[in-house]
Amino acid sequence: MEEQGNIVFLKKPKLRHPHMVCGISGWVDGGEASTGSVRYLVRKLKAKRFAEIPIGKFQIFQIPGQTSLRPQVRIEDGILKEHHLPQNQFSYCVNPNTDNDLILFLGTEPNLNWQEYVDSILSIAKEFNVARIYLLGGVLDKTPHTREPSVSCTCSSEKLKEEMRKYGVRFGSYEGPGTFGTTVLHICQKRKVPVVSIMARATYYPEFNIAIPRNPRSISAIVSRLNSILSLGMDVSDLDREAAEIEAKLGTMASHDPKFQAYIDDLEKDFIEIKYQEPLDLSADEAIRLAEELLKKRQEG
Repeated sequence: MEEQGNIVFLKKPKLRHPHMVCGISGWVDGGEASTGSVRYLVRKLKAKRFAEIPIGKFQIFQIPGQTSLRPQVRIEDGILKEHHLPQNQFSYCVNPNTDNDLILFLGTEPNLNWQEYVDSILSIAKEFNVARIYLLGGVLDKTPHTREPSVSCTCSSEKLKEEMRKYGVRFGSYEGPGTFGTTVLHICQKRKVPVVSIMARATYYPEFNIAIPRNPRSISAIVSRLNSILSLGMDVSDLDREAAEIEAKLGTMASHDPKFQAYIDDLEKDFIEIKYQEPLDLSADEAIRLAEELLKKRQEG
């Protein structure tokens, strides 16, 4: 192991101008859209852990009303078998489809020293000459569990915003308390580090006290876009099957509760669904040529 500032390296892989994807637990991780997406990528891409940020300097373990920051333990028949602190882990994988490899960061939102925590993430970005950072998030929302959730995007530059338009995202406006991810974006913007924040809506029915702890639709909405953006070539149909199972369970609940069914019907009626379609990788000239060919065929038909 090698320590470098707040980073502990297990190894230093050789990577080609990687992109970094960050999933950080905390205030904006509804439906585990942030951390669940990165865990999914780590598993599907068989990413290997290579570094971590020790937790002690950045976390308060005993915040009233919160249990997520406490160590996770397992005791069997009076013997302590496992004890796991919250972690901040960097993993990597080589992407054979592009010239940009991938760094995946699965972190815990810091309670203390936000600036120093961001500096630690950016030290990895500098060490491996990261080309771009993607920050993931999830916002609890009355999105029907039967519909594909909308995805919003915030960028560090107009150039990135224009690039993201083709990935079926919305660009909203907001004023109020900021997230840790917004702080990361702000610091990166000042340092000219390209950053894209991708935020999916996650189903929440407060009137019935129903939330989906790990929402596969929200995770799929993010992962599908990253699959296109980063040319990962993954099959994500398992997320669709997982979403169908949850939809079936909630459908059974609704069939036994007319008020719940009416509630969902009202949400579906007012919801505007935009299904994500992978963009065609065409140049402007190719797009014009294709449009002309389609128009010609339509006229001939």
